[in-house]
Amino acid sequence: MCGDRLLENLIVIFLGISGGSLVGTSAAAFITLLDIVPRLAQLTNSSTFIRLYEKLLITSTFSITLLSFLGGSINLSKILLIPIGFSFGVFVGLLASALAEVINVIPVLVRRVKITKNLYIILFAMSLGKVTGSLIYWLVLIKK
Repeated sequence: MCGDRLLENLIVIFLGISGGSLVGTSAAAFITLLDIVPRLAQLTNSSTFIRLYEKLLITSTFSITLLSFLGGSINLSKILLIPIGFSFGVFVGLLASALAEVINVIPVLVRRVKITKNLYIILFAMSLGKVTGSLIYWLVLIKK
């Protein structure tokens, strides 16, 4: 009876570690494929800080995962949540933009629809729509 429980726990531990390793490796490969860190460094003319960006990305991902796994929470004021939420939004926007660029959605759209003038307005409208949709979802639809 005790041996069965031990074997069951070992299998659960093995599956948990395997699943976590798979998801973590996939996320790292996805971010590497999209070339986010070097691209941001190139856009901001801060290529000397690439190692710092990578370390911050790894450290923050590990910290948030550990905090989530242990059931902890961070109680911050609403004022502090504004820049943090803005930073998360920027990261998600960059991730979506990089993914769109990798699969060449925007160039294909420009060629098919023959939009060459005012492309920046369309990109701005897409970004504004994403932000508006997120705000409506989080501020109106999700109420505690």
